[in-house]
Amino acid sequence: MPTKKGNDKEHVDKKPAKTDKQKKAEAEMMKNLTAQYNGVLSPDDLKGMKDIFDTYDTKNEGFIKTSLLGNILRTIGFNPIESDVQRVTKEVDPQKTDQLKFPEYVSAVLSIPTSVTDKDIIPAFQLFDAEKRGLLEADEILKCLTNVGEKLDEVESNAFKENMNINELGLFDYNEFFLKFTQPPEAKTKKKGKKKKKKK
Repeated sequence: MPTKKGNDKEHVDKKPAKTDKQKKAEAEMMKNLTAQYNGVLSPDDLKGMKDIFDTYDTKNEGFIKTSLLGNILRTIGFNPIESDVQRVTKEVDPQKTDQLKFPEYVSAVLSIPTSVTDKDIIPAFQLFDAEKRGLLEADEILKCLTNVGEKLDEVESNAFKENMNINELGLFDYNEFFLKFTQPPEAKTKKKGKKKKKKK
């Protein structure tokens, strides 16, 4: 009996698979967004943002709760002031539906000033890095983030973990993690442009 109850619960909590119609619509949407943000966001940038969005779209409905925007931004490394979060929330969800689709999510993220710097984040990670290797145990950091200070909930913790690029030893490069989410899109684009020039 206990086994059946457990299985039933797992079935209910399981995230539904996307239909072929949803996949086709998403592919078209990503194609349009790639063209719209050409020179600002690369296809990889958009894919990374979509992966995070999907983490919070727990039922594959095509939208997330607008009210979670501030928490999501903080989870991926931003440190927005509340007035900026409220301003952007009103812009992307003026009808207060509490439903945010991916194109609006991208617009919201790009509208938030990138106020986080390495002086804000890196020292916090370095407190755990006694050997100054630039690497930390992922499980240890996640344990702290879910139990100390402004605790991350399960969804936020999973989103954080999925983007840590953990190696086979269970370690992640916190400098790489920081740059992935806090470097302005324009800077990424310029770097890619420079690489292409060198090849020529």
